[in-house]
Amino acid sequence: MATALDAAALLTWRAAWLRDTRAGRTTREAAMAKMTATENAQMVIDRAVQLFGGLGVRIGSRVESLYREIRSLRIYEGATEVQKLIVARETLAARQPQS
Repeated sequence: MATALDAAALLTWRAAWLRDTRAGRTTREAAMAKMTATENAQMVIDRAVQLFGGLGVRIGSRVESLYREIRSLRIYEGATEVQKLIVARETLAARQPQS
């Protein structure tokens, strides 16, 4: 779980760094960071619910609250499938010869 969170953080920092230092677009990197962060967060909170068992779904517990909140984060600014399309489009566009 810690590795998944670190991977998401590193992609986010890379996207921010590229945005600060590169004159061009960073759409691909931002989409990769968002997709990885939200999917990894979902995986981590699912595992946390499993670890906590019945307490993980008790109304008012922190784990239950995070479990409900993560779904909106996966939808906000585009679902994961949309982020995948953005990454694919930007990757292919970068490989096209300039005319």
